[in-house]
Amino acid sequence: MVKNYFFASFLLSHICAFGQIKITEIYHDTPYNERMTLFNGNTQQEEDARRHHWGEFVEIYNYSDKPVRLENWFIRDLQGVFWLPSDKTIQPGEFMVIVYSAPSYNTTPFTELFNTTQGKDSQIIRQNSIIMDNYKDAIYLGYSFGREIPIDKGNHGWLVPKGSWSSNRVKGAWGQPGICYTVNSFQLTSNGSYSLASPNPLAANYVPPTQSYDDIVKDDFIKNYSFLDWTDNVNALINKICAISIEKVEQIPNGAYDSGGKCFNYDLAGNYVSSTDCTYSNSDPQNNEYSYDELQDIKNSIVLYPNPATASNSFNVTISWSGPSINKINDIKVFNSGAQLVYGITPTNGTNTTTFSLQGQLPGVFVANFMLNTGQFISKNILKW
Repeated sequence: MVKNYFFASFLLSHICAFGQIKITEIYHDTPYNERMTLFNGNTQQEEDARRHHWGEFVEIYNYSDKPVRLENWFIRDLQGVFWLPSDKTIQPGEFMVIVYSAPSYNTTPFTELFNTTQGKDSQIIRQNSIIMDNYKDAIYLGYSFGREIPIDKGNHGWLVPKGSWSSNRVKGAWGQPGICYTVNSFQLTSNGSYSLASPNPLAANYVPPTQSYDDIVKDDFIKNYSFLDWTDNVNALINKICAISIEKVEQIPNGAYDSGGKCFNYDLAGNYVSSTDCTYSNSDPQNNEYSYDELQDIKNSIVLYPNPATASNSFNVTISWSGPSINKINDIKVFNSGAQLVYGITPTNGTNTTTFSLQGQLPGVFVANFMLNTGQFISKNILKW
């Protein structure tokens, strides 16, 4: 086994100004042989060696009072980055473990190595990007606005002094049930540091006290507001259903038509006001909808600035679009949190910017809704502060 001085020197690095989730346990030192050597291109031997990292895990805990989606969260060591699954949500007061799993065969039998986790598969996340190195390593938990690849800043590692490393291998470890419980893990303590104790994945002797989610994220929320995605909320905000009657207006053309269209104008309550002949701003509108990736490219090419809008810039907001979104935006509408229209424009071909003011509006959240030439919608949020 590795000596205690090695345990004490293994570096843990945990962010985060943008908190809610904290690392509560690290199990890096398994009783399997973790020696990684050069295999001269022998993929099978390399994969066999990776299997010897069975049992490694990083335990995380949600200490806020609200559920947190794991989208845009990552863990990293000095060798790789693993983005947590975007479809996973960690509930308040819930643990999850990110465990090492061999790439293509003999999937890590984590519930067999740690039988106290049996029946808790929904709290186990398997990955093969992070392999903790006993010679020098660090563990880092973070959140990246805009899902930019995190970059190391400074030295997060610690090099084991020459001659101080001892083998952690237990001969025939695979044939000894419960052997992983004999190797200590790093566990969070009440003073915010980590100390050695018997491993207990998906449980803890100490957890951080529950804090208000809103208090934790407030400063980062304001600072990074333009990165936040309100896709899940826009439909509820914009598509409010009201008990109104909308007059049916028909176009019955005479003769041959190969272009053109009819535009209808409605008041805020949805009542018909007038209609006019109109054409699409794009002379060759798409018949097929844009793919998810195309929509993301279009959305990313639309910029709202400054955001938040403040008194220092007279609450003016400029919307500009370029590249993938040029000549693809047929209509722009900005709504307040009460679903009231505060600004609208129908861009013409070649237009790529518009400016409006939120001077007379109450502080809060606004949504800019963009209708594309395929009839699809994308939205971006604005904050008046």
